[in-house]
Amino acid sequence: MADYLLPGRSAFGAQDPAQLSDEDFEALVERSEALARDLPPERRQLTAFEQLVADAIDRLPAEFVAVIDHLPVVVSDRGAAIHAYGQYYGATIARDRAAHRIVIFQDTLERDFGPDPELLARQVERTLRHEIAHHLGYGEPGVAALGL
Repeated sequence: MADYLLPGRSAFGAQDPAQLSDEDFEALVERSEALARDLPPERRQLTAFEQLVADAIDRLPAEFVAVIDHLPVVVSDRGAAIHAYGQYYGATIARDRAAHRIVIFQDTLERDFGPDPELLARQVERTLRHEIAHHLGYGEPGVAALGL
């Protein structure tokens, strides 16, 4: 089998991202973000799932769009490994000490909500809002109190 550099895969072959250490996964995400920043304006076509995420971002209130303007939102297929639909990485907006990013896990969202496209789209938006709440400083109890 030839070695390919694919999203979510090791440069040394097709390695399951769920098998990567947290350190290797962070390095992969940081490298992906760096490559994305260097892309020319003509970018590739979004996948159907990435379009759901983009649509969810477009439906955010303007105040939230301003808050996440420079916050990468990454789609990953590593959710089953950590039993999550999404994950916020970084400190809160109030304590800006770490690289921030939101990861939306396609594998777990499609597994649990995929048969119904409307339900999947609503859950993607809910997950995005949940992770934005973490970025704003809410812990799990606070996020739950918001209904997210």
